[in-house]
Amino acid sequence: MSKKGVLMVSFGTTVPSGQRAIDNLFATLKSACPDKEIRLAYTSNIIRRKLAKEESKMIDSPMIALSKMRDEGFTDVVVVSTHIIPGEEYGDLEEIVRAFQSVRGKYGFDRLVLSEPLLYHEEDFEAMAGFLDRTYGDKVDEDSVVVLMGHGTPDFANAAYGHLQTVLESSLPGFIVGTVEGAPALDDVLLRLKAKGARKATLAPFMIVAGDHATNDMAGPEDDSWVTVIKGDGYRVSSVLKGLGEYDEIAAMLVRKYRAAAGDGF
Repeated sequence: MSKKGVLMVSFGTTVPSGQRAIDNLFATLKSACPDKEIRLAYTSNIIRRKLAKEESKMIDSPMIALSKMRDEGFTDVVVVSTHIIPGEEYGDLEEIVRAFQSVRGKYGFDRLVLSEPLLYHEEDFEAMAGFLDRTYGDKVDEDSVVVLMGHGTPDFANAAYGHLQTVLESSLPGFIVGTVEGAPALDDVLLRLKAKGARKATLAPFMIVAGDHATNDMAGPEDDSWVTVIKGDGYRVSSVLKGLGEYDEIAAMLVRKYRAAAGDGF
């Protein structure tokens, strides 16, 4: 007898307001496959340990979660990534899935697959551009732009942010993409702001969760936060503290990625 399940994997968060994004994605995924058991795992060991210590909240890592699922008799599992790009974190998740796929015999899964990140194919970038226009387009005019703060990665997949900027530039020139730990960096954002001649900027996190990076690196009161630095250059600045995962349209994109990975008959 086959036993099918879904494991949704997030980086995780310790910011209470950021949890809304994860909860929304999980609830939407659960609604999309009501006949499957869905579980949650966090890739960040630091976040998992902090939650366990401070809130007695136990969240498994992907490795532990998959081990438990197989031990409980799950034969077919779809691992749903909530990553935006196929960067370092996604690569680590791929390695875990490959390791379990290599196990044969009674300790192995009959079928184990991993969904793609949200930005993987060209049509994904076009779909994301459409979402950004519908969500933030009313904040753009000849004197106002939207600055998106992504995470960034040392992995080659960081090029996805530059490609998104190219896609946006062709149809939505009022959007500027930057990253907090990669490229384009804040200095590049400031150069684009100057080139556009805008005097007002709306900052928004281009991250699934509006967690520590959004609340501190983007919108915090510190001297080196994006809002402080951009204001210091003479711009009027406002911030949106809402992670991508809180939007139903992004949740629908995640469901499409799940269905593509699961295939017919799952």
